[in-house]
Amino acid sequence: MQNNKNLEYRVDYIPLGGRLFAGFVRCDNGKWEGSRHEVTEQALLAVGKKLLSEGNGMQMQLPDGRVFRLSAVISDSDEAEVHVAQF
Repeated sequence: MQNNKNLEYRVDYIPLGGRLFAGFVRCDNGKWEGSRHEVTEQALLAVGKKLLSEGNGMQMQLPDGRVFRLSAVISDSDEAEVHVAQF
């Protein structure tokens, strides 16, 4: 399936469940092909580690022209809701 030129590997947000999924999507209709994998924790941890290691945030422009900024901050565990992740 991975050799099909009509497929693209994609990570996407599914609003209905609030989770991130990764897998192959058909280029012609945008539908998932085969199984998709839930990767929410892994993806967020990877982005956080990247932002922390580079020491700066990222800005991305939305289609309507607005900009959103991603950044990571290390704080004491008693200051925020903590989700335990493995580094």
